[in-house]
Amino acid sequence: MVRHALLAASLALVCAPAMPAQDKPPAIAGYVTAVTSSTTFDVNGTHVLCDTTTQFNMAEPDGHKLIPKTPGDSYIGQAVDVYGKADKKTHTIHATEVVTYPPDAVKLNGTAIIDAIPADAAQGNGERLLSADGYRILITPKTQTTFTAPLTSLSDIRTNVWIRYNGKQRADGVLVAEEAVFTQNGITHGEDKLREKNEYDPKSVDPSSKQSAVSKHFLGPNPKKVPPYDNPAMQVRIDRIGQSLIPAYQRDLPSDDPAKINFRFQLVDQPKWNNTWALPNGITLIPRQCVERMQNDSQLAELLASDIAYVIEKQMFRQIPTRRKMTAAQAAGTAAGLFVPGLGLATDVADMEASSIMLRHEREQSGRVSLVLLHNAGYDIHQAPLAWWLLAPKKPTPMIDTPLPERAAYLYQALGTTWKDLPAAAARPGFAHGSIK
Repeated sequence: MVRHALLAASLALVCAPAMPAQDKPPAIAGYVTAVTSSTTFDVNGTHVLCDTTTQFNMAEPDGHKLIPKTPGDSYIGQAVDVYGKADKKTHTIHATEVVTYPPDAVKLNGTAIIDAIPADAAQGNGERLLSADGYRILITPKTQTTFTAPLTSLSDIRTNVWIRYNGKQRADGVLVAEEAVFTQNGITHGEDKLREKNEYDPKSVDPSSKQSAVSKHFLGPNPKKVPPYDNPAMQVRIDRIGQSLIPAYQRDLPSDDPAKINFRFQLVDQPKWNNTWALPNGITLIPRQCVERMQNDSQLAELLASDIAYVIEKQMFRQIPTRRKMTAAQAAGTAAGLFVPGLGLATDVADMEASSIMLRHEREQSGRVSLVLLHNAGYDIHQAPLAWWLLAPKKPTPMIDTPLPERAAYLYQALGTTWKDLPAAAARPGFAHGSIK
């Protein structure tokens, strides 16, 4: 998935919209993360205060010319530069100028499972809407469509079918496809073996089981060495939330359909993990430390929805050939390398960079799809980036003292484009009195 041609691995680039020539750089550049009023909002968690002297401008699409505008249309995920005096102690900026930016008009592309056919799928004039990859994708008569046998036409297209697309996103968030390739979702022998290899039965894991550091370094974490954590109330909570997020098409698949995923959610005790762990067979291991950091069900749902998306999109299985090529190309003549968790053995700088890009693309896709799962299940999608913000520091830290992490920034970007027209609560969740537990 490509959104910004120059959006790279650094958070500075993620949070910095294109900036017209100014006498000095902005006090802060990034995304609106909360809106209290027309003149009071947050950018990257910093409180922005405006008054009658504050100038409001909007950049033209090319980002080089500013147009005066009136305040009052700020929304979650809006790209913005703020100029003025920053008070680091109070995490506020008294703004002299606020510059907002329209969404980037760039081509988008990706490969994903069609997870729903919206009720308004038939648009007339031969157009059809599909839900996939976190977008509402519009297929028009101008879309260059290709169907892989046994699929032959749009009438064959339903949920649980792969779509490979490229196109542009409109201002209303709909992605208009210029090309679309449809392929039936098949389950190969290799995928079956991968699912079986990663099977996890909490009852069969010795509570005192531990994996050696050497094994972790060269082979990666072994789920069969991760013991469950006994907290019935917390386990019931994650089961309830996790089951509520499973998409309808997966629920409706017959139990004997190879494409049906048996989603399970298991509480574990892993103090060094700042993330959950999704296995390709539908099992998610959730450290109780992550659960304890979440402030509400919507934030916890984001962690589980992201893992459900990871499994549905077969991210682990799809990346195996690429990862094998990366490691094989560099392994010859290399005595030792660096292990990148979840991505394998990275043997030089280029290999590590490729691994980092792959990981970022996986997280971006699972993030986009997670917002759809949250919305369909009735959770507050504006809480999604806050979940990753809370997990960013190694130890629990007040969110207001934690820089906006890349993963959260990408979700804010999605909220400001695909989900721009969805109403958001005006409160500043997580920032009350500057104290976050």
